[in-house]
Amino acid sequence: MTSAAAVLAQAVRTGLVDASSALAGVVTVTRIDGSNPVLCLARDGRPVAFVKGTGEAALLNGEDTVARERAVVSRLAASGTAPRALPQGTPHELWLSAVEGRSLAELSQSGDVGALSEAFASVGVALAGLHRLRAGSSTPAMDLPWPMRDALPPHMHSARHHEVPARVLETAADLADVALAAKAAWRAEGWAHGDVSATNVLVGPDGARLIDWESAGRGDPSWDLAGARVVAGLVAPGWSELAWRRLHAAYRAAGGPAPEPAHALWCVRLLVAAYQQAVGVLVGGGTPDADGSVTTLLDQARRAAGAHRRECVHA
Repeated sequence: MTSAAAVLAQAVRTGLVDASSALAGVVTVTRIDGSNPVLCLARDGRPVAFVKGTGEAALLNGEDTVARERAVVSRLAASGTAPRALPQGTPHELWLSAVEGRSLAELSQSGDVGALSEAFASVGVALAGLHRLRAGSSTPAMDLPWPMRDALPPHMHSARHHEVPARVLETAADLADVALAAKAAWRAEGWAHGDVSATNVLVGPDGARLIDWESAGRGDPSWDLAGARVVAGLVAPGWSELAWRRLHAAYRAAGGPAPEPAHALWCVRLLVAAYQQAVGVLVGGGTPDADGSVTTLLDQARRAAGAHRRECVHA
């Protein structure tokens, strides 16, 4: 990954920021923690651009997330759905225009229930706009979620050595029949973001915008709705069902075409969220499931699996 100094020099050289601002110290380059390395270029505290590289987990899997996200945002450029790729990029890094707004995670910490409720409605509108776009044959195919795959991605093998991530994998093994049903019902028939989360949605004056498009492509749009429902449970635990219904109603009103996630797909999305939650805390140096969030997600996954199995019995 390019150094902060190199990013600053490149930004000055290409005119993205002026040299006098850089010399005055009002231009900063800071690292943002995540699965892939990201540097934020800001002027006077306002983001100007984000510079992204490919993380260790993706490299271990043999994935080039920079090339993948570049292909996705290029295809979405005309729609204005995704951030714009900037010409400063190289084959090994992607420069993206800044997106204004506060993440759903930040909004949830503010305690402003009214603002958060409006934010969920705006997320529904944003997802509807994405899902209405036509995904042609040249659109990169979204990878199947890991519980649906025949084998775990290489970067997940070490998870068996950590108690909480290992518990997620054990639960996934117990619910393998449900994941198989979700795979059989998977319909890669439209654009899907692939990783709707509390940090990947920014809400600004003009509504919600999605960021981090390296997982996006031609996939099942219902997967994004399942992700949004998980987010509602994590950031609005006292009124998650109301938040989800507000989002879903706005999605439908805006012409969103995807059906509400079936129990099997919902189960798989909860498993993915539980793993992300466990590993994210672990990487950050914390204690996974100290707040019980992973246990809650796994309990919900089991209930969703039970609902799916009951449906099968009565079918």
